[in-house]
Amino acid sequence: MQFAAGDAMSFEAAAIQPLRRVRNALPSEHGFWVMLGGALASALLRAHPDAVTLLVATVTALGVVAAASVFHRRIRRSSMAQLAATLMLSASAVPVELAGGLSIQSVALAEIARAIVFVSSALVVRAAFARNTRDGATRNWFLHLSSVAIAAAGTLAFYVAAQTREAIACAMAGAVCAVFAYQRPTVKQLKMLGLSLSGLVLASALALAL
Repeated sequence: MQFAAGDAMSFEAAAIQPLRRVRNALPSEHGFWVMLGGALASALLRAHPDAVTLLVATVTALGVVAAASVFHRRIRRSSMAQLAATLMLSASAVPVELAGGLSIQSVALAEIARAIVFVSSALVVRAAFARNTRDGATRNWFLHLSSVAIAAAGTLAFYVAAQTREAIACAMAGAVCAVFAYQRPTVKQLKMLGLSLSGLVLASALALAL
């Protein structure tokens, strides 16, 4: 009986091991999943979900997750790689919107607005980490001001171009980034920061879809 119990435990451990490997390989960053989900949700809402767009969204999600699983450790070590990854996440909506028959102009405008929201959000998170580094105060202020400036520039540009939905999405990002620039959260407040930026990503997705 002891031998059988030991065999059962060994079998269970062998079955669990591959699952742990898969879980460890997947990106663990909360922001990755929020941005990917927000981009695809926005695209599906804009393109009106059907069999084709849902299939394209699924394939796109699997491709992005696979790429992130391969490169996420390298991305963690490079600020430029993190910026590129953020832009890639915002662009994950493009294939879905094109499959849904949206015009190239509409897709491009939404993608620019989405990229502005995502990059501004990423800069706020980087600012929180920067406070614990050398010359942290200077980098913290620079990153916060950059996030506000990017969002404000996007808001103004879309407003002048009479693109209301895109302007609203960027304005949301500008307002949230301005609040965080005033509060200057630290890494000890990452949970609050993550929840707030998650709300921003989802709200901007709705703004682009309405």
